[in-house]
Amino acid sequence: MASAYLRYLGVVWILLLMHQTVLAQIPDNRCYLESGGSAESFFVSEDQPVGAVIGTLRIYGDPSDRGGNIVLRLKELDSPVRILPGTKNLTLTRRLDKEGVDGPSSVYVNVICDRKRTADPGFVIPVNIRVTDVNDNAPQFINAPYVLNISEVTVVGTRVLQGVRAVDADQNGPYSTVQYSVLPGPHSDYFVFVNGLEGTLLLRKPLDYETLTNFSVAIRAQDQGSPPQRSDTVLYVNVIDADDQNPRFYDDRYTAILPDNPTQGTRLTIHPRDIAAYDQDIGINAAIFYSFNSAGTDYRYFDIDRNTGHVTIKRSIPDDDLNQPATLVVRATQFDNADRYALATLTVSREGAIPRELQFLQKSYLAGVLENAPVNSILLTVVTNKPRDKRLRFALEDVIHPGMFGINAAGDIILRQPLDYEMEDFYSFLVHVSDGRTNDTAQVNISVLNVNDWDPRFRYPQYEFFVSNPGVSPGDIVGRVEAADGDRGDFITLTLRGPAARMFDISDSGDIILVDMTLLNSSTAHMVAVATDSGIPPRQATVPVIVHFPESVVQTAGSSWAPGGTSFLLMVVFGALLGILGLIIVMLILYIYKHKRPKSGNRAGTKGYMNNPIQHEKLSPSAGGKVENPVFHNQQEGGAYHTATVKSIMARNTPSRTSMRGNCTNPLAQGLGSGKHKVAPAPPQLPDDARASTPTIPIDNNNQPKNGVSWPSGSIPRRVKKLSWDDESCQQKKLEMDPDVSVTPLTGQEEQSSDQMNLTVYF
Repeated sequence: MASAYLRYLGVVWILLLMHQTVLAQIPDNRCYLESGGSAESFFVSEDQPVGAVIGTLRIYGDPSDRGGNIVLRLKELDSPVRILPGTKNLTLTRRLDKEGVDGPSSVYVNVICDRKRTADPGFVIPVNIRVTDVNDNAPQFINAPYVLNISEVTVVGTRVLQGVRAVDADQNGPYSTVQYSVLPGPHSDYFVFVNGLEGTLLLRKPLDYETLTNFSVAIRAQDQGSPPQRSDTVLYVNVIDADDQNPRFYDDRYTAILPDNPTQGTRLTIHPRDIAAYDQDIGINAAIFYSFNSAGTDYRYFDIDRNTGHVTIKRSIPDDDLNQPATLVVRATQFDNADRYALATLTVSREGAIPRELQFLQKSYLAGVLENAPVNSILLTVVTNKPRDKRLRFALEDVIHPGMFGINAAGDIILRQPLDYEMEDFYSFLVHVSDGRTNDTAQVNISVLNVNDWDPRFRYPQYEFFVSNPGVSPGDIVGRVEAADGDRGDFITLTLRGPAARMFDISDSGDIILVDMTLLNSSTAHMVAVATDSGIPPRQATVPVIVHFPESVVQTAGSSWAPGGTSFLLMVVFGALLGILGLIIVMLILYIYKHKRPKSGNRAGTKGYMNNPIQHEKLSPSAGGKVENPVFHNQQEGGAYHTATVKSIMARNTPSRTSMRGNCTNPLAQGLGSGKHKVAPAPPQLPDDARASTPTIPIDNNNQPKNGVSWPSGSIPRRVKKLSWDDESCQQKKLEMDPDVSVTPLTGQEEQSSDQMNLTVYF
């Protein structure tokens, strides 16, 4: 029993040891990121409330209070985020704001991860929190409310205000793109924005100071978010009076009866009151003077006071004259503007005179009327020779357009139904007048003048197109808009405006064509289609247009290095310039190689030798067969002394090498031992032609060449080591060399040639 228990304890102990061994071999990956990276990143919308969880740290380990094996904490104490205790969750402690007004626009913190039950230092994990924008700001008007002082004579179609502007604090994009509009109201038809994307107001209806001196309209600014944010303001309009009204008589017709004995200077009594007129421009109220508008025979008997309008008898009137009433036309004119005047008639007759036959003053009347003339407005007045006769009765004869026009007892032609130039542009009818005893007829012609009273209209209030073809390219049609105009003869011009308008073009038929994909940086393109008619003044209408692209198209078009992109074109141009530059360099190298190669006359005359700045020269022996070596200042008997070939200064740092030709053994090589220093081969024997071409340099008594060539100071080494070998066995000569200069001794054949040529070569 005890032995079984002991065996059991042994097995348990062995298992525990194995478990500890296995645990020791398992790597400790606590505090490592699951992604394998070294930092974490989160995207957080700026409208997240305080206390919301914005992300979970993907870290190996358990941060729980019970049984956890890691501890997470923040290095920053004033961070707008914190780690929930016992979790890996990051929560907000302060509000975030992409615009950086109500909170930070980005957050960067360091999370420290400590491993429990270990003395290892904590891991620092950078965490980058990026704030994304939402449509949380409404456009705000600048310098609102607005005040507009405008003259009543401002022409319809004039741009009257360009200072309307609203700014949206959201990031660039649809959330900050502002559209303007005039809100419906009592006077909203007076103004319209030229384009919804810019704050320019256009006058679309004539003003009249005499009927409306001031008013206000509401203006709205709205972004393109979903749902949109908007703000409203007020435009206060003050109409300024202008001299646009003619003077007006208090009565259109005046009458006077001649006294029984009219004498010069007698003032006529005029009915229904004295002649008087006033300026209809109330704000100006210009002074007026009076005069007769003609100089007929009846006018010679009367005179009118320029300032008061009183009519007096100018000369005596014979009894047989003015038996018929005389109609005088009185003119009232402004002092400051002679073009502003009014006319009235003054009928002067004798008491009890028989009136003339009733007649219209004109047999044909013509009037031009704008098609937007309001109903019940007076178009013209037909005048007779008996304007004050209460018995006159007028009637219209219009078979084609019955009820279109009317006439009152004063002979005023009145518009009874609205005019429309697109439906009918000319009317003609007859007008009759009768006093119960006689009658007369006149022709009335009304020409309707066209007014650009129709705004272009789009078929739909908004257009949204979805591009499903991933292979869409410039030149493809992505959609079509439709617009029409109700004015006859007007044609419509379509244009595109807005953030993405440069990517597209629009045809006269309304086809939206993709022209430039390099500007595509989002899957949604926002713009506005503008329809402008050809009327005077032109009218416009706008409609939002949205085009959606697949993400694959956006990624391809967004690369500036794609074919057709701006950077791609720059790369092609830069590559072409580099190619041209490389071609120029190659041509320059070929030119230099062709024209700068050393000529054959400058090369060493000895075939097979390397070019040496010091050429072999043939020296003439001195008397007695002795030639003095200018290098070593030594004399040799019986022939020339052949010096060793000395390598260029470039090879001074290389190991010295000597060699022997034939069966002779180099004692230097033997002294160095084991062939570690190899001996360079002797230079080849010069050919006959090379020997013949070797120049002869004469030497003077001072052992210097006569041509003035001398060895530079310090070129001969001060310390000279001697290398000798037995002449009898190997026909070798004693030779001196510098340790830094390799020496090649002469063979017997070369020595014989040297004796024959008496040649000494200097290097």
